[in-house]
Amino acid sequence: MNRIHRLVAAVLVSPILWGLAGGSAFFALVHAGTLGRDFFPRYCAGHPVNYAETYLFFVGLAVLVLRALEVAAERQRLNRIHLGPAPAGAQSPHEAQELLARLERLPQAWQKDSLVRRLRAGLEYVFRRGSSNGLQEHLAHLADADAERAHAGLGLLRLIVWAIPILGFLGTVIGITMAIASLRPTALEESMTEVTAGLGVAFDTTALALALSIVLMFVQHSVDRAGGALLEEVARRAEEELLGRFPEIDLTGPEAAAVRRLAETMIRSLEQLVRRQAELWQQALDEAQSRWATMAAEAGQQLQSALAGALADTMQVRTRQEAEARRFEETLARLAAAIHLLNARLGEPSRSGILSLERARRTGEAA
Repeated sequence: MNRIHRLVAAVLVSPILWGLAGGSAFFALVHAGTLGRDFFPRYCAGHPVNYAETYLFFVGLAVLVLRALEVAAERQRLNRIHLGPAPAGAQSPHEAQELLARLERLPQAWQKDSLVRRLRAGLEYVFRRGSSNGLQEHLAHLADADAERAHAGLGLLRLIVWAIPILGFLGTVIGITMAIASLRPTALEESMTEVTAGLGVAFDTTALALALSIVLMFVQHSVDRAGGALLEEVARRAEEELLGRFPEIDLTGPEAAAVRRLAETMIRSLEQLVRRQAELWQQALDEAQSRWATMAAEAGQQLQSALAGALADTMQVRTRQEAEARRFEETLARLAAAIHLLNARLGEPSRSGILSLERARRTGEAA
């Protein structure tokens, strides 16, 4: 719901929306004949460029009207914004937080006022520093920032004041182009009406652009003066509310000198601590680097020893396998020789053996 409210509020204060609405209402009156039937229809509604210039004028006028209303509302609330009377003695900087809470209780519509923002920034400065030293310079800086913010808030207006004469020049170019295109040397009298109409567009758009720009610049000057006067009053009120309310620290007395000496001692101690910490970190890094180098060397030696042992074992296994292979070949050779010798002997069987075998066969048959 808050988001919807913010969106509606942003739309309601949009100068483009109000400018387009005002331009539309103006042209409705022009076309209805309420504002006359010659001057405004000719200069404001005679060509699309005239329409564009008029709509831009109303947008710029809406920017100035909204800014003027904002300045008037802030000036009306200016005397109702205050921090209360200052006590007889200087307030403690810690009491600035209570004053900030008092500003927060102001209505929501007042929170964007220049004086409220200026007071809030000054109180935060005092509370943060613990004294009002340099508060006046800080308020001057805030005044410059508000002036720059007000100048930036009229950026759309400056763009419109620049764009309207450019549109007038564009209308001049278009009108002259129309006049030249309508010019027919073979029928000068018949084309003079169209040529005159084109020149009329050129002059009317330029005249309208210059007139509208002059009006906007005069109104802008008045609004800028009112805004500048408001910022000067805000600066005066902020100084009245803040300067002298909080104590300042004497930077030249003995207490300030003691504080400075204490601060210098603390700074030197911190520097020594940082230097010692850096040395410890460097030492730790050096030790870690040395440890990593030692571990890498030991790992390399272990890897080399392991590779050498594995290579030796492999050579021993290879030698053993070659010996066994030679023995196996010798065994095969001996077995082949034995088989050859046996075959030689089986090739010449004895006669008595053959007879014995024959006798045994016959005995078996007789039985």
